[in-house]
Amino acid sequence: MIRKAVAAGFAAAALACTIGSAQAEGTGKGDLLDAIKARGELHCGTLNYLPGVGFLDDKGQWSGFDVDFCKAAAAAILGDASKVRFTALTGAQMFPALQSGEIDILSRSVTDTISRETKLGLDFIGPNHLTGQGFMVHKSAGVTDVKGLDGATICVLAGTVTEGYLADWFRAHGMSFTPAAAENSDQMFSMYFDDRCDAVTMEPPYLAIRRSRSADPAAHVILKTLIAKSFEAPVILEGSPKLREVLQWMHWGMVTAEELGITSANAAQMKAGSKDPVVRRFLGVEGTIGQDMGVPNDWMLQVVEAVGNYGEMYDRNLGKDSKLGVPRGMNALWRDGGAMIAPGWQ
Repeated sequence: MIRKAVAAGFAAAALACTIGSAQAEGTGKGDLLDAIKARGELHCGTLNYLPGVGFLDDKGQWSGFDVDFCKAAAAAILGDASKVRFTALTGAQMFPALQSGEIDILSRSVTDTISRETKLGLDFIGPNHLTGQGFMVHKSAGVTDVKGLDGATICVLAGTVTEGYLADWFRAHGMSFTPAAAENSDQMFSMYFDDRCDAVTMEPPYLAIRRSRSADPAAHVILKTLIAKSFEAPVILEGSPKLREVLQWMHWGMVTAEELGITSANAAQMKAGSKDPVVRRFLGVEGTIGQDMGVPNDWMLQVVEAVGNYGEMYDRNLGKDSKLGVPRGMNALWRDGGAMIAPGWQ
C-alpha cells in the first residue's frame, strides 16, 4: 500500500511538471483558438459509453450533453458543428491528453476543484452542469437517508474527488464506512448490481442513467441528500486566453439565448425580424462582438441553430425530452429557481 501511494505521488508530480512544460511550450506556439481555425477541426475528448452525457452508437454517431458542448464550440469557431474529431478518454487518460495536445477541449463531466486549477494549470469553462455527490441504494435495504449508511460498504471510483468527498463527509459526521474502490465506472456499477456493496456514490444524473439501464430499475433508490456540490465544466489548458474567452461566452450565450427565448427553431427568424437591440447584438446583426473575439459575428446564431439554447441542450440529453428525465434543479435559469445565470450582453 505504501509503495502504491509513493508511486501515485511520483506520477502526480510528473503529470503536473509535464503539464507545466506543455503550457510553456503552448504559450510559445500561440493561442489554441488560432490553431483550431488554421486546422479547420476541433479536437474534443469525451466519454463514449454514457447515453445522455457522452455516447458513441453502433453507427458511429456521437451524442450527449458533453458531446454537444464540443459541437457548439465547432459551430462558434468554425461555423460548422460537424467539424469535430472526438476521442474517447478514460479518467486516467483525460489530463495527459490535454497536456500532450491530443485534444483542444476536454468535455467529460470533469469536476472543477481548486487543486486542479492551481496544480495542473487548467482553465475550467462555465460551469455548465451543476450537480452534487449522491447515493443509490438497494430499495430492499430500506435506507432513506445518507445517515442510514453508517457502517455500510460503499462502491466508489478510486482516485477521484468523489472518494475524497465521501471520506470527508463520513468523518465530519462521526460515521464509518468500508470503501469498495473500483478502477472505472463499469466495474463500480457491476460491483453494486452484484450486491458487493450496500450503496454506490456518484452524481445523481449518472446514477439515474445506470439505474435506467439495470435489469430492475424499481429495485434501486437514489437518495435525495447530496454530500458535496459538483461544478462540472469543460476544460482547456491555461495559456489560450482567446479560446477561453470564446468558450466561456459561448456557454453564457447559450444561457442568454434561453433567457431571451431564442431557440434552434426560431433563431433565424429572430435574427431577421427582432427589433430588440440585445437580440440583434446577440445574433450578430448589430455590433462586432463575434468579430472582436476572433470568430464569425453570427457565432451565437450558429451555436443555437446547431445545438439549441442551454435549456434545449439539457432537456434533449438529460431532462424532460430524454429517456433519463433528470429535473433541471440547480441547472434551471436563475429566474426559475435555479443557478444558471449569465452576464449582460452589452
